[in-house]
Amino acid sequence: MNDTVWGTKPWIGKLVMLVVLGIATLFCFWIGSHLRVYTGRELYRFLNWDIFLAWVPALLALLLDGAIALSRYWRLRLVGKIVIVLLGICWLFFYPNAAYLVTDLIHPFVHYRPSGRFAEDLEFWYHLFLFFNAGTLGLGLGTYALSSVQQHIAERYGLWRSWLFAALVLILSSIGIYIGRFIRWNSWDVFTQPHNVLNDMMTVVNDPSQLRFMLVFTGMMLIISGIGYILMRGGMYLIRRTGGYRW
Repeated sequence: MNDTVWGTKPWIGKLVMLVVLGIATLFCFWIGSHLRVYTGRELYRFLNWDIFLAWVPALLALLLDGAIALSRYWRLRLVGKIVIVLLGICWLFFYPNAAYLVTDLIHPFVHYRPSGRFAEDLEFWYHLFLFFNAGTLGLGLGTYALSSVQQHIAERYGLWRSWLFAALVLILSSIGIYIGRFIRWNSWDVFTQPHNVLNDMMTVVNDPSQLRFMLVFTGMMLIISGIGYILMRGGMYLIRRTGGYRW
């Protein structure tokens, strides 16, 4: 498989992507800090933690790149596969934290206090730009993390299976975002309290009104994250199959 990232070598393209995502992250931190000074209120410090969690799947994708490269170089078949599988599981459970930033758009409705015509209030635009940038950052981090892993899936199992994998991950991620936003479980709770997470999900499934809300919400989240992924990934990767896929 001959692939490029933004028309250049994969590692260069990924580095460019990480730099851009890093700049977007710093921009979020700056707007948040400036908004606190501008309003004299301690606003949105939680967003720093949410952004950190959104970076976790991208960092795990980098670790997967390294583990796969080392497994090939040193031919660590059994140990390498175990490490790759464990990293992959952690990556899957932390992946929803990226697009979760989109749902933080709810907070300006809680914390912004309009005075007069809000569209002419500079504070309104600080609130809006902060969370619009954060949501875009979340989609970008999710795209980076998923496209990186999808490349490895394509190399081993083929291009069409890799897209089925991506679709399944986006569906699971949308459900995970619902769990995080409304049931208030974190990614690590899947490992530490799996029984409680499952019980809460069964409560939602058995309640028709909650189930309907969950299906509509996850459906909209899936459309947003799916469109974002296709648009961003389409601009980053140019994939051509020139031979068999091997891992």
